[in-house]
Amino acid sequence: MTPARRRLLFGAGLATVSGLCFSTGGFFVRSVSVDPWEIIAVRCFFAGLGVLMILFVSERGRVWPLLRASGWPVLAVGVATAWGIIAYVLAMQYTLVANVIALMTVSTIMVALLAKPVLGEPVALRTWLALLGSLCGVGVMFWSDVGGGGVIGNLLALSIAAAIALQTLIARRFRTGRMEPAVLIAAVLAGLISLPFALPFEATGREVGMMAALGLVQLASALTLYFYAARYLPAPILIFVVLIDAVFAPIWVWLGFGEVPGTLVFIGAVVILASVAGNALLGLVSFRRGPAPPSAGA
Repeated sequence: MTPARRRLLFGAGLATVSGLCFSTGGFFVRSVSVDPWEIIAVRCFFAGLGVLMILFVSERGRVWPLLRASGWPVLAVGVATAWGIIAYVLAMQYTLVANVIALMTVSTIMVALLAKPVLGEPVALRTWLALLGSLCGVGVMFWSDVGGGGVIGNLLALSIAAAIALQTLIARRFRTGRMEPAVLIAAVLAGLISLPFALPFEATGREVGMMAALGLVQLASALTLYFYAARYLPAPILIFVVLIDAVFAPIWVWLGFGEVPGTLVFIGAVVILASVAGNALLGLVSFRRGPAPPSAGA
């Protein structure tokens, strides 16, 4: 196996673990009963600590020089991510949860459409088919739950999709740089904005522990792995992380709280997984038949 192919497989592994970490959000949120703003504030506090720990270890304590060297791409990704964190809570207050999750997957189409003009990364036919198949799977999963909802909530959900697409494109465009500081910026911004609405804190010790896990696993670890994966995977492939999140989120809630998903959820999940797996397998076959793919290929 060539080094280029090993890099692609390594990036795919990072992206898969990132998607699994993202998907735990519903489980941790369902484990607490405090105000959503308190969840954001505490989650961001622990996420910030988690990122600082990661940077401290990876940089051997030289964190400040890395932060000072961060340019506008890191700041832009941090702001976009912070907005996504806050808009997620706001959208839940104005529209249905199913609407939010389904509309967030629109980010896959946004990235696919912009990958060529922005990054010069063409989208292979198999990837387009996998994206369309996956979106059909999302539609099946939430067919019985998606409703009109509120216009404001639906627009907020679409803004989350735009934020995800923006951070993906920027992280891929500047993939030779370090994007981990962007996670710290996002945690600080979202945490400070939500703090006035979160006071006074009412969480129990157990709930603080669950929100700490939410910040460390679903935010700090997930985003750090995602930005690492951006160094190795083309944007149209990287964005499949959103679909992994959509598949496994209801599974963790089912295992943790006994909320059995409906038949359509299982069917939709199978369609998504089959689309993603089919795209990966066809990609491997084409790599073996042809020359090693360039790092910007799809």
